[in-house]
Parts: sequence; C-alpha cells; structure tokens
Amino acid sequence: MSTFNKAKDRDDNGRPIHKYRGKHAARYDNTPTWHVNLFMNRPRRAKDRHLCRLVRNGRDYSDMHFSLGNHKPHVYYW
Repeated sequence: MSTFNKAKDRDDNGRPIHKYRGKHAARYDNTPTWHVNLFMNRPRRAKDRHLCRLVRNGRDYSDMHFSLGNHKPHVYYW
C-alpha cells in the first residue's frame, strides 16, 4: 500500500510534499556522470577498440571476451 494520502500530503499549492518526491536522497543514489565517463565507459571502450584492432589484424576472435553491452562494473564513486 502507498503511504501517500492524496488529500493530506500536499502543500499549499496542491503539489506533493517534498518527502514524498524522493529529492532528499537522490544525490547519493546515483554515481556522478564524470565518474561514469572516466572510470566506467572509457576503459570499456578502450578495451573494445583494442579487441577490434586485434580481430582486424587477423587474430582469432573465438577466444576473446567482448563486453556484452552497457552493464556498468560494480565499482562506484560513493
């Protein structure tokens, strides 16, 4: 069940009260964008580029491990 009451949990302007919008803890829920770019995306893309160069130069790709998509590693900023 929801803890939000449509009639009682609103401010004077009719908007939901701040504690029900989830803005108070949103800062610590996400990893900063600069950290994602620097430590998650760039190394993965560099590794994929390197593997693609090896395949282009004639190396067998059956024993290589390419990344499977946009799954971030479990190394976070906080």
